[in-house]
Amino acid sequence: MGAPLSVQCDTARVVRDRSWVWLPGHLGALTRWIPPALVDEVLEAAGRREQRVRLLPARVVVYFVLAMGLFTDCGYRRVWTALTAGWPRTVVADPSAAALRQARQRLGAKPLALLFDRLRGPVGTAGTPGVFWRGLRLVAWDGTCLEVPDSAANVACFSRHAARTTRPAGYPQVRLTALVECGTRALVDAVFGPQQYTELPQARALLASLRPGMLLLADRGYDGFEALREACATGADVLWRVQAGRLLPDGTHLTLVTDRRSGDRLTRWMRHGRHGPMPANLTALTLRVISYQVTVTAADGTCRTSTVRLVTSLLDPRRHPAGELAALYHQRWEIESAYYGLKVSLRGADRVLRSRTVEGVEQELFALLALYQAGRRAITEIATTAGLDPDRLSLTIALHTVRLTVINAHTGDPALLHAVLVHPRNLAPLRRRSRTSPRCVKRTLSPYAYNKTKGSVGRKTTVTTSIALTGPP
Repeated sequence: MGAPLSVQCDTARVVRDRSWVWLPGHLGALTRWIPPALVDEVLEAAGRREQRVRLLPARVVVYFVLAMGLFTDCGYRRVWTALTAGWPRTVVADPSAAALRQARQRLGAKPLALLFDRLRGPVGTAGTPGVFWRGLRLVAWDGTCLEVPDSAANVACFSRHAARTTRPAGYPQVRLTALVECGTRALVDAVFGPQQYTELPQARALLASLRPGMLLLADRGYDGFEALREACATGADVLWRVQAGRLLPDGTHLTLVTDRRSGDRLTRWMRHGRHGPMPANLTALTLRVISYQVTVTAADGTCRTSTVRLVTSLLDPRRHPAGELAALYHQRWEIESAYYGLKVSLRGADRVLRSRTVEGVEQELFALLALYQAGRRAITEIATTAGLDPDRLSLTIALHTVRLTVINAHTGDPALLHAVLVHPRNLAPLRRRSRTSPRCVKRTLSPYAYNKTKGSVGRKTTVTTSIALTGPP
C-alpha cells in the first residue's frame, strides 16, 4: 500500500489549477468498485452534470451521499470531515451543513438509482463456492421494512404501520423487497415503496431479473398460482414452500396447481366420479411436491418437529433428488443474512433513515443499496481470488476497514482490504454452528420498546437438526 494521496499530491499545483474541488470524490477502498468514471456516467445519464465547476461538484456530492451511508451516526459536517480528513485543510472546501443539504437536493435521487442499477446483479462465478447447485444459480426473494423520519411528507407517502391499539404507531416505514444471490448475498435486484404494499406485488417487479438457470427459493408468503406461473414463465426454476393444508401429504409426487376458476372446474369433474373427459382449457402448472419433517433437538433433549411442504418445477427425481432439495431450501435464509447486513451492519441497529423528504428517502436508500452491493462485490472478488467461500468473509469487518480507508484517503488499492478480510482470525468457520433462537416480536409500536419473550430474546441454543422425507401413505 502506497502513501496516502494527500502526501503524494503537489499542494501548490492543486491550489493553482482548482483540481482540489475533486479531492473529496472518493470512497476509500470501495472506490475501485465505484470509480469516478462510473459516477460521471450515471450523472450524465441522469442529466445532473454541472454546467460549471462548483465548490461541490456533482461527482463529489454523489460520494458524499454514499459516505452518509457509511457514517450513519454522523451529521453532514462530520461526514464531510471523514471524506476530507486525508487532505491538507488548506486545499479542500469547507462547506456548511446547509450547503451540503442544498447540494443533496440539487442532485436528487435519480443518479443514485442509476448507480445501483449499474452495480446490481449476480456476482458469483462458476468458481465461487456455494453459488450453484447442480448447475443452477441459487437466488431467493423476500421483503423487509425500514423506518424513516416522522415528517409530514414521509407519513403522507409511506404511512405508519397498522396499530392494534389507540396509540399512534411508530415511525413511517418503507417496504423493501429484494432478489438476492444466496451464495454471495449480493443484490440481483431490489424495489421499495410504501409499507402498505404487500410483498407479492413488489416481487412481480423483480420478475424481469430472473433468468433461465436460476433456482428461485421463496417462503409461504408467495404461495399462489399466479406468482408461481409468472416466476416459471421467466425460464427460472422454483423451489417454494407452500401452506401445509394446500396439498395432500403424500411425499414427493406430481400435482396440478391451478387458478381459482380452473380449480373449481377440475374439482367438480373429480366429485362426479371423473366421468367424461377432463375439462379442457385448464390453466395449470405441473409441479413436484416434496414433504418432509424437520426435527430440532435442543441441548437439554427437548424436541420440536414440524412438517414442511415444498413445490418445485424440477420434476426429475434422479437429476434433482428430493433429499437434496429439502436440505437446499435452508439456503433461503441467506436473504435474512443479507437484510441483516444492510439494516444492521451498514445502516446500524435500530437506526432510522435521516431524510425527511420523500426524494431524500429514495436517494438515501438507493445509496445504501449501492454501498451494500459494492461491499458484496468486493468480498466476492477477494474470496474468489483467495479460493474461499464468500460466507467466510465478514461484511462488518469489511465496512470497518472501508471507513478507515475513507478517513485516510487510501483509494484504488484493495490490498489492505484483501489482507484484513482473509486474515485467519477474521474468517468465519468452515461450517456454521447449529443453533436456534426463539422467534419473538422485536419491535412494538414504540420505536424503543421491545417485547421480550420470557427473557429469551437473543439467547441462542445449540441444536441438532434432522430431515426425514415423508413417503406416500
